[in-house]
Amino acid sequence: MRYNIVLFLLMVVLFLFFSCERSSLQKEKSNVLVRVGDRILTCDDLEKVMPDGLSSKDSALFVEDYIKQWVNDQLLYDVASRNIPDMENIDHMVDRYRKELVMFEYQKLLLNEKLSREISEEDMKAYYEENLDKFKLHSAIIKGLFLKVPENSPQIARLKKWYKSDSPEAVENIEKYGLHNAVIYEYFYDKWVSFEEVMSNVPYPISQETEFLRTHTNIELNHKGYWYFLNISDYLPVGGQMPFDFAKVQIKEILMNQRKVEFIKNMKEELYNDALKDKKIEYFN
Repeated sequence: MRYNIVLFLLMVVLFLFFSCERSSLQKEKSNVLVRVGDRILTCDDLEKVMPDGLSSKDSALFVEDYIKQWVNDQLLYDVASRNIPDMENIDHMVDRYRKELVMFEYQKLLLNEKLSREISEEDMKAYYEENLDKFKLHSAIIKGLFLKVPENSPQIARLKKWYKSDSPEAVENIEKYGLHNAVIYEYFYDKWVSFEEVMSNVPYPISQETEFLRTHTNIELNHKGYWYFLNISDYLPVGGQMPFDFAKVQIKEILMNQRKVEFIKNMKEELYNDALKDKKIEYFN
C-alpha cells in the first residue's frame, strides 16, 4: 500500500515537472520571431530596439525591415566567417576593441564624478586675460533686436517705430506685440550674438559685411508675405577682440578639456606607480 502511494506521488511530480517544462518551452517558442541556424530573434529583442511614438503602420514597417535586415546579417555573417582566412586576427581586434570600450566607459564614469564641479567665473576670466590673442572674432557679432511677422499683422506702422528704439516703453510694446504676432522674436540688446546667425533668418544678401555694419543700423524688409525688422545697437567686426561674455562657452570647453587630460594623465601615473609598488608589474630583459 505504501509503495503504491509513493509511486502515485512520484507520477504526479513527474507529470507536473514535464507540464511545466512543456509550458516553458511553448512560451519560449511563441516569443521567437525567426531562426537562422542556431540563432534566434525574439519579440523581447525587437522590443528593445523599437523606437517610441511610431504609428501602427510605421511600427509594422519597422518590424518587417528589422527582421529582414537581421536575417540578412546572420546569413552574411555565416558566409563571411567561413571565408575569412584570418579569423584569429578578427578575434584579436574584437578583444582589443572590447578592452578599449571598457576603459573608455570607466574613464567617462570617473570624469563625470571627479569633474562635476563647475568651472568658476574667475578661472574663465583669468584664462581669457592670459590668452587675449586667442580670442579674435572670425565673424561679426551684434547687439539688437530681430522680428519676423506676417505682412497682414496689425499695427505695422507702429512696429516700424518701436523696433528702432531700445527704450523701456518700446521694448515693452514689442514684447506684447511679438507674443501675439511674431513668427520670430529675438531680443539681444543685452548680449552679443553672431551677425551671420541672425542674417540666416533674413532674405537680404550682404556682400561686404563690415561695410554694411559700418553704414547700417537696421534692416526693414517685406518679402514673400513677411516683414523682417532688424535693429543693430552695437557691433564688433571680423578680427576684433572677442568679448569675454561671448567667449565664455569656448573658454569653459577649453578648461574642461584641460582638466580631463590632466585627470586621465594623473590617474594613469597613479595606477602605474601603485602597480610597481605592489609588484604587479615585472619587466624582463
